[in-house]
Amino acid sequence: MPRVNIAAEADLIEQLENEAKKRGYTIYSLTNAALKALLKLLKEGEDASTLESLVDYYSISKALDIVPVTSWFLENLTKLAYEKDSKQYENMCEEVGEQIGSFLRSKASTLDELFDFYNAIKIILPIRNVAIKNAGDVIEFRITGTGFSLISTLCAGKIFSKIAEAYNLSIQDVDVVPGGIVTIKAKANLK
Repeated sequence: MPRVNIAAEADLIEQLENEAKKRGYTIYSLTNAALKALLKLLKEGEDASTLESLVDYYSISKALDIVPVTSWFLENLTKLAYEKDSKQYENMCEEVGEQIGSFLRSKASTLDELFDFYNAIKIILPIRNVAIKNAGDVIEFRITGTGFSLISTLCAGKIFSKIAEAYNLSIQDVDVVPGGIVTIKAKANLK
């Protein structure tokens, strides 16, 4: 198969060469693997930036031991869990929020860094939008696309509240609306 030269940043190629040597690959094989993955994404109608988002998502999935399931399955499972023991269900949602909040805090130490991180991977998340509004000393977060039913949206509200608390915010109010809309009002904890 014929070969061609491609242009890339020198620092990037140097890092790629170092990783290739460590793992016993050639630059040729790594470049082909990366270009094949990018080509698949582009043919699916995705933007090139999706590839980096997928890598970030993979890292998160690996770190948090995330198992992919369909939203239909998750919606039905949440309904069954809530009907069985609503208090335990809510506690589990809070524990998930604490786990995710702790993980995110290790990746992004400030809210600004958190939103930069969110913007980098939002294309592949089920969350459709996160809007922030400052009203004096109260910060309002409006998160859409967090579930279909009131029960799953309630869980999302608990999760996002715990994430906010991981960033030293004191939750003032949480409003959940069926269809996946969560509004959280919080104040900064000045410690």
